[in-house]
Order: sequence, then C-alpha cells, then structure tokens
Amino acid sequence: MVPAGADPIAHGDLTKQDFRGWEDYDGCRGVRRRKMKVVIIGSGLAGVTSAWYLRRRGHDVTVIDREPGPGRQTSFANGGLLTPGMCEPWNAPGAWKVLLGSLGRSDASLQLRMHTLPGLAGWGMSFLKNSTAAAYERHHRSNLRLSMFSLKSMQTLRDQAQIEYGRGALGSLGIFRDRDALARAEAEVAKLNGAGLACRRVSTAEALELEPALAPLADQLSGAMFYESDETGDAHRYCEALAERARDTGVEFIFGAEVSLEMHSGKVAAVIGGGKRYTADHYVVAAGSYSTLLMRQAGVRLPVRPAKGYSITFENEGERSLLGRPIIDHHLHVVIVPFTRAIRVAGTAEFAGYDRSLNPVRVRSLLSTMRDILPQGRWDESAAKPWCGLRPLSPDGVAIIGPTRIANLWVNSGQGPLGWTCAAGSAQLLTQLMSGDEPSIDPAPYSLARF
Repeated sequence: MVPAGADPIAHGDLTKQDFRGWEDYDGCRGVRRRKMKVVIIGSGLAGVTSAWYLRRRGHDVTVIDREPGPGRQTSFANGGLLTPGMCEPWNAPGAWKVLLGSLGRSDASLQLRMHTLPGLAGWGMSFLKNSTAAAYERHHRSNLRLSMFSLKSMQTLRDQAQIEYGRGALGSLGIFRDRDALARAEAEVAKLNGAGLACRRVSTAEALELEPALAPLADQLSGAMFYESDETGDAHRYCEALAERARDTGVEFIFGAEVSLEMHSGKVAAVIGGGKRYTADHYVVAAGSYSTLLMRQAGVRLPVRPAKGYSITFENEGERSLLGRPIIDHHLHVVIVPFTRAIRVAGTAEFAGYDRSLNPVRVRSLLSTMRDILPQGRWDESAAKPWCGLRPLSPDGVAIIGPTRIANLWVNSGQGPLGWTCAAGSAQLLTQLMSGDEPSIDPAPYSLARF
C-alpha cells in the first residue's frame, strides 16, 4: 500500500487498492487535482503504455480494441529495436527520387504503389515539403529528443511495472559497404552531439570484434556505426505484460470490439464498441494508422498514413545463437535482431494503403537478405514466420501527440518506424499534457497544430 499523502509514482508495487485516497490529491505538489475518466482506443504500444501512465497519474482508464488481445497488429512482430541511433525521418532530401523510382518495382526498399496515389496526394506533397535539408535536420532532432526521453522513461517504467519482455541492452551495429555513406552517417551523428546519443564510428575490425557473426562480410564492409544507446525487446510480449500489470491497477480492457465515435455538440459523447456505449471525460485515439479513419468521424484531419513493413521470424534456437547483437544494414535497409528465443529480420516500407496482405516478393527479398548477411545460417523457408504491419507515418516523420481541435479528443500516433522506440516517452508526454502537468520535453514539435 502507498502511505497516506505519498505519491504512488515513487512506489513500484502497485495494485488497484493503492490508488484509494490518492486519486484526488497530489502528495508531491500538495494541490488538489481532478481525476478524469479516460477511454483509449487501441491496445498496441501507444495505447497500452498510455493506459499505464494515465492510471498511475490517478485517472480511471478503459482501453478498447477490435483485436482479441493487446499488441496484435503493428506492435506484434516489428523490428524489435528501441533505436535513438536510427531516428532520422524517412523523408530525407532526395526522397522523392526514391519514391518515383519505386513505381513498378516490387523489390524497392521504399515503394509507392500506383493505386494509393489519389489518397496520398495532399499528404505526399507535405511529405516532400518536409524533405528539405533544414526541415529534415529539425525533425531529426525532434525525433532524437523524444527517443532519448522515451528510453529514460522506459527504464523507470520497467522498474515500476516489473515486467519481462526479452530486453537486450548491447547496442546495435549499423554496417556500411560504401565509405561515402559511412562518412555521411558519421557527420549526421556529429550534428546531434549534446543530445545524449551514445554513438561512434568503428572500423571493420572493431565491428567484427563487437559482432563476430559478420566475419563472412569482412571484405565487403567499409566500417560501421556502433549505436551504444540502442536496446531490443519483444514489443508484443511487452504489450501483453504491461496490459496485465495495468489491469492489476484497475485499467479495464475491452477486446474484440469494433469502435466508432459518437459526437454531440462538437465533442465526443461516447465510444461505441461491441454494441455498447462507453462514456468518459476524455478520449484518446492510439490506433496506429487507423487513427486517421477514426479521427475523420470527429471531423479532425489527422495527417497519418499507413506504411507497410515486413518481418520474418525464426524461432530455431541454433540460428538465434548466431548473432550476439542487432545488425542494421544501411545499404539493404533492413535490421536483424536476436531475441531471447528467436531471430528476426525486418525492413522495407510499402505505401499500399490499408492492404495488410503479405507480398511474397517482399518475403523472399527479406529471406534472401538474411542469407546474404548471415550465410552461416540455414534459414529454412519452411521455418520462417512472415508478418507485415502498417506503421503510422506522419508527413514530417515526427509523432503526433496531444490535443485536437475537439476539446475532449486526444491523439497518440504518427511515430512511423519509431513506435517501439518512442512508446514510453510518447505516453508519458500525453499523460502530462492531459493532466495539466509541466511537460518533460517541449510538446510543440509533436503537436497536431503544426499541420
């Protein structure tokens, strides 16, 4: 139990009873605060972590999701990297050339499909507008700031919740075959000095010492960047474990319920899910790329579009032991990540709307990449578990966190490939804004109002 007058945020062992007598009083600040009733739509990384922070802040929280359990869509089999070292936006200067060059190519790392062009028209123009050198650098810094805040938040959350999700903290290696590309990466990191990012350039020999599994590629490499701050973890395991702990503290989870928003007098009146009506003081949409469709029901334009990513997971213990730490291949645009009992290759981005079907060309390409980078493994196709998910991508590559023009409607989406990296920081920032607390970082770069 939390002592009378104390703040339970300082206590790690929380139960539902621990919140009694505290919800209306802030022991640290010595002021009254209003307890809110909050409904969150979405139980992926953004939704579950937001629920955890909001409940710890003393609010009543209900989470609603159409899936049968937490973390079943984009959070299910992502790359597994919490990577402040790789937080640059996708719309780097010259990105339009890459997108145009991808038309008609099924193997392009960043691909635009013709049938999605009408729906991407306005969003695409904003994407390109934000690909100038100045905008790219500004948004890169915003991503790094949120990523570093998130990594620190995750450390605290992990201690408080006492959850296990296969965390690894050995950093990651970004390998380069081209000297110019390596030099550009080093220069990019140098611009971010002072932001707390631990990253350094290493020679090929040093890279092999850090990861001996790269030996077959030794004569192809020009060197590597060692991202020492990077961590790994199974996002799906995290969602399940944190949801269970959140449930222990009083968060209600409703699964298997398709949802819609009921509007009245310019505000959200209720969430309709599974034939039932759920009312609250405030509503949070944390449904990944589907947040855009839900926001439309409220008349809010959310500039988030789905970017399909792929992964293949091998659960053979012998193959997993080949790799000691994550590898990021900047030439092939993939990551290979070892987990406790598995190894996964992930990458590519496909603008294909809300199509969640597996493209066999993409799957074969990832399998071929795995064999190229780690030829010593067997990588039996029959043992591969392919998956794809829709990353919620904003046109400037930065998350969208905070209020909307609807007074009681909030959003936590748009993290793109950084959903795992920024999960804890995004949820904590959202909770601070909703609770009227002083934000730990400047919220302006992540506000929907910037669009």
